[in-house]
Amino acid sequence: MAIKKNKITKISIIILMLLLLFFSVNYFKVKFEYAAFKKHSELEIQVLESQLGEILHKYDSLGIVEKNQQLLSLAVDSVSQVNSNLVNDSVVFYAKKAQALNAKIAAKNQAILNKSNNSNTLNPASTNRLVAININSKGVKIYSNIYKQNNSQIQQLRVCYTLQKNEIVKSGDKTLYIQVVNPKNQIISKDNLFVENESGVKLQYSALSEVNYNRTDTDVCAYVDLVQNKTPKGKYIINIYNEFTKIGSSTFDYK
Repeated sequence: MAIKKNKITKISIIILMLLLLFFSVNYFKVKFEYAAFKKHSELEIQVLESQLGEILHKYDSLGIVEKNQQLLSLAVDSVSQVNSNLVNDSVVFYAKKAQALNAKIAAKNQAILNKSNNSNTLNPASTNRLVAININSKGVKIYSNIYKQNNSQIQQLRVCYTLQKNEIVKSGDKTLYIQVVNPKNQIISKDNLFVENESGVKLQYSALSEVNYNRTDTDVCAYVDLVQNKTPKGKYIINIYNEFTKIGSSTFDYK
């Protein structure tokens, strides 16, 4: 009986040793694979960062905003090179890296847009176009039997601006169009006013002014009739056009 128990004990010990050996081998194997995976991941990160540097360098050299889509495509291609077989933790890590890439690209995008806007600012000393400056807008209420004093809604918008002095622009009568865009991106035009050029392009406007320009600073004011169902509270965009060229823009906060 004792001999049988000893045999069982020896067999159990052997089995335990074999299991211990098996788990030890697997442990070192997993440890080795983890180290290799970590090294591989770090190399991929370095590649991504290198590609990001190249992308941002190319981005800085772009001269026009139209190439933004090409840049974003390059960034997406770089992120897509991550091995799809990575474990969940690695996927999360790379997702955060991709988000960081997109954030940097968005910042560069905004910088180019700002640069583009600055380059589009008209300098009257070097262009033959009119420039509208000091654009100021103010809401006007008309009290009548229809609109009572306790009515908070404005009925008109008074838009004043200055045509800047420019000795290159020809003097004479100028037709200026005011375009008011409400917070819903609708052009306010009480009588659906528009002007059309020879190519069939239409410009919808809210009000116009006929001004005699003599190459000096010229102050202009006009009243825009608002449409009741198109006058919500919010930020309005005021555009000034001479013929079909925008010569100035501003905003008006209707609170």
